[in-house]
Parts: sequence; structure tokens; C-alpha cells
Amino acid sequence: MRHWMLIATAALLLPACDVQKTPEANQAAASSDDPAAIVASVEDSWRSGSAEQAMALYAPDAVVFSTGTLAPTRDRNIVTRETANFMAMKPADFVVTERNSQKLDDDTLVSSGIVGFTAQVGPARQMLRARFTQVLQRQSDGRWLIVHEHMSLPPTGAPLP
Repeated sequence: MRHWMLIATAALLLPACDVQKTPEANQAAASSDDPAAIVASVEDSWRSGSAEQAMALYAPDAVVFSTGTLAPTRDRNIVTRETANFMAMKPADFVVTERNSQKLDDDTLVSSGIVGFTAQVGPARQMLRARFTQVLQRQSDGRWLIVHEHMSLPPTGAPLP
């Protein structure tokens, strides 16, 4: 079950396309006022294969609920370690469905959906999926950072996205 925690912690930000952007392009989009551009920049950070680049879009005290534990964590070391372990699984073939982006006010955005992807789990690649909700908040420097993230596994027997 431990691998699900790693998958879920990272999965919510994964894009549905194969276009990779530079860190500079991600940061420019992360300063945008367009919810689609903001969500895309967060998702693109996961495609980089770099835990450091992905973690750059989390607020220092972000609250993260993963599927592997009951309690949330604000421990950045734990989230960073799980993110690095997820990146080592070489996730690919991302499909994000049921995406919802809601701009609640000028400084708050909620993104949610279902992500499916392939990843190396043990000796084989497997299709995996998770449900996600993220709250992003505009920082004083204009960047949008994840301040809250909640992951859950789909109900048993639910069809792939």
C-alpha cells in the first residue's frame, strides 16, 4: 500500500499532454491570472522528472493528505521524499479527466479531477489512478503555490479514466 501513497502524493498534478515546458515558462504561467495556465504550470512541473521542480510549486507549510496515511502532513521533508520516490517510478501516459478549475477569488484557485497514468511498480508497468483536489493561493510575489492537497484512491472496481 505504500506505493499508493507515493503515487497519490504526486499524481494530482500530472498533465494530459506530452509537452514539457522550461522551469522559466512554468513560473511565468504560475504567475498568470488564467486558471487553465496556472493548473497547466503545476502539472508541467511533474513532467520534469525533478522532485525539486515539483516541490517548488508547494507553499512551505502546505497541508498534504496522501492515500497512504490517515493524517495530513505539513512536513516538507516527507512530501519531498515521497515526490522523489514517485519520480523514480517514471510515470508516463498521463490522462486527467473530470478536471475542475474554480477561481474562488483573485488569490484562490481550486483544482480537482481524476488522473490516470502508467508507472513502474515492482517488476512491471501498471496503469494507476487517483482523485485529487488542490487549493492554490497567489503569493505576495505573484506566484501561485499549492497550500492544500488532498488525494484519494478511486472506489474498488471503478473503471479507468
